[in-house]
Amino acid sequence: MKDLYKTLGVPESADEKTIKKAYRKLAKEYHPDVTGDDRKKTERFKEINDAYAVLGDAQKRREYDRLKRAPMRADGMPEGFDAEAFARAFGGARTSAGGVEFNNGDFEVGDIFSSLFGANAAAGGSRQTAQWGRARPRQSRGADMVGQLPVTFAEAALGTKRAIRTGSGDTVEIAVPPGVEPGGRLRIPGKGAAAPAGGVPGDLYLDVDVRPDPHLRRHGDDIELDLPVSVTEAALGAKVEVPTVEGPVTLSVPPGTSSGARLRLRGRGIKRGDGTRGDQIARVEIVTPKIRPDDDETRQLFERIAQRTSQTPVRRF
Repeated sequence: MKDLYKTLGVPESADEKTIKKAYRKLAKEYHPDVTGDDRKKTERFKEINDAYAVLGDAQKRREYDRLKRAPMRADGMPEGFDAEAFARAFGGARTSAGGVEFNNGDFEVGDIFSSLFGANAAAGGSRQTAQWGRARPRQSRGADMVGQLPVTFAEAALGTKRAIRTGSGDTVEIAVPPGVEPGGRLRIPGKGAAAPAGGVPGDLYLDVDVRPDPHLRRHGDDIELDLPVSVTEAALGAKVEVPTVEGPVTLSVPPGTSSGARLRLRGRGIKRGDGTRGDQIARVEIVTPKIRPDDDETRQLFERIAQRTSQTPVRRF
């Protein structure tokens, strides 16, 4: 049974983030756009994609780990291997009177079956195939392509549409869903590399690159920002303009606001799939003025303020 962790160059204890990072690095290095017609590197690219198709999915990874730990039989298959259980775990397969057909029109489990146990196990006509199922012959398929899609912070928060040029040279409009996370992956079926002899084109995968905003940051479905206010604005209250993903809005700072207070703009956060939105939260940072050594008037003014508020001591701890 092939070691998919070695294929991606990660330890078995690697977390999801480490696996994704290793895959992206290798996929870029061995992508057909980079390697050209190098057949060995193209095959390596396919192995990398097959490995990530398993290790990048929590359910498939659990089933793979279980099979990998099982003792191997003399025929090269793990103890307790069951074709129907494999099909349920990896999806895209169906049972029939003749066995299990590892194939559908979108994701061919036969490819993964073959990559784990060898080509003979999925090719048909062998003893293994007769016992555990058969794979239908697949049509030639073009290579998948991987690219990056840069979007602004606001576009990621609210969703957007973007016209892109695909590997086949066509321009298509794709929808970036609202709330997409940095590093999220979009799949555009059939828009990868063309296949030889009229086969099925590969798919195009776009890794979303969310450009940071100079003021706004994401926290779950909420958006946060630091809001500097002056001492007088905090003491007396004020109306201040703050940025949001839809443009500037006016926020009320209540009188007597302390540094660290969190002021909420409801429904101004990340847009969810059901159409609702998180909130935007402004964290107050009081900016203390610097008094010049020769500015006696301002110093005396603050001293008078201190005397007038001395009966309301600051709670420190």
